Amino acid sequence: MEIYRSSNLSNLGKMAFICLDVRCLCIFLLCKAFGYTLSSSMEIKVNPPQDFEIVDPGYLGYLYLQWQPPLAVDNFKECTIEYELKYRNVDSERWKTIVTKNLHYKDGFDLNKGVEAKIHTLLSTHCTNGSEVRSSWSEATYWKSEPGSLETKIQDMDCVYYNWQYLLCSWKPGIGVHFDTNYTLFYWYEGLDNVLQCADYIKENGKNIGCRFPNLESSDYKDFFICVNGSSESNPIRSSYFIFELQNIVKPLPPDYLSLTVKNSFEINLKWSTPKGPIPARCFIYEILFTEADNSWMTHTVENEMHITRTLNESQELCFLVRSKVNIYCSDDGIWSEWSDERCWEGDGQKETWIFFMIPLGLISSFVLLLTCLLLHKQKALLKSIFHMKKEVFSHQETLF
Repeated sequence: MEIYRSSNLSNLGKMAFICLDVRCLCIFLLCKAFGYTLSSSMEIKVNPPQDFEIVDPGYLGYLYLQWQPPLAVDNFKECTIEYELKYRNVDSERWKTIVTKNLHYKDGFDLNKGVEAKIHTLLSTHCTNGSEVRSSWSEATYWKSEPGSLETKIQDMDCVYYNWQYLLCSWKPGIGVHFDTNYTLFYWYEGLDNVLQCADYIKENGKNIGCRFPNLESSDYKDFFICVNGSSESNPIRSSYFIFELQNIVKPLPPDYLSLTVKNSFEINLKWSTPKGPIPARCFIYEILFTEADNSWMTHTVENEMHITRTLNESQELCFLVRSKVNIYCSDDGIWSEWSDERCWEGDGQKETWIFFMIPLGLISSFVLLLTCLLLHKQKALLKSIFHMKKEVFSHQETLF
């Protein structure tokens, strides 16, 4: 009897485990179907976004990153679903991170290099027992396939936005390219309907080595995309891609109308005019170069006026120059202008030189004036004598008649 009871208990235990396994399998399948799983701690999981891809619309590096909602998203209607997107150029050490509720994002990339991005789904804490739920990553890459070797690309690309008014870019041909090689520049920024080609090339020996751009309306504080490609009957030419923010490559005019006011031999007030053009006065920073005797030093200011004190008592001359640049309140970077004309202050030596010249000049002037007076006096006496002589002659003649 004991053996029979033991056998029955064993069979009942096996049946219980089989039922438990079936229930667990059913729960697992249901949770999979609805996009989440329940573990012993009732952990919620969500699927990653679908159809994640990087699309090139042909804007020279302005790419679209787009995706679709994850599977079984309808089961999270009460939850706020967001997406965390990370992206970078392949050789960059830092990922850019964006959290959005949209199903797309746009940004500029350097197409000389590959692009990689990854995205996952986020569930808000109010519907996940207070802890943020993230899906696994969905990844995408993009490479711009370009013919030609790296040596055929242009070299030393340089773009300057002169006085925040007109843009000029220049370059040098690739290394060892065939003599029939010529380059073409295209550009685009947000606001243009299409990519545009340079309309005013700078040429050298009939070849394009730069571009003068027209008036660029509403182009400030936007990515400015440039592609320079080339053509040759001998071999394919590799394209070059560039991204600029025009406000960061502004080169203003130098200050002018420098003036000095000297209160005494030590206190000097320096002023100059704001450079001409459309750049607001608040956007300038100035660098001043001083030279006194054999010493020189620099200082900066955001005002177009400065008070300085001479450092050397025996110095008889102090000179300075000023240049300007767009400051950090209006751009992330900038290009220094050319230096202004030099302006110098000559100290007591200037007075001594003035006195040295004025004293002899005064003596000479006094001598000339005295000599002139003497000559005029003598001339007046002579004229008076002649007048009396003529009067006597006339009187004598009247007596005879």
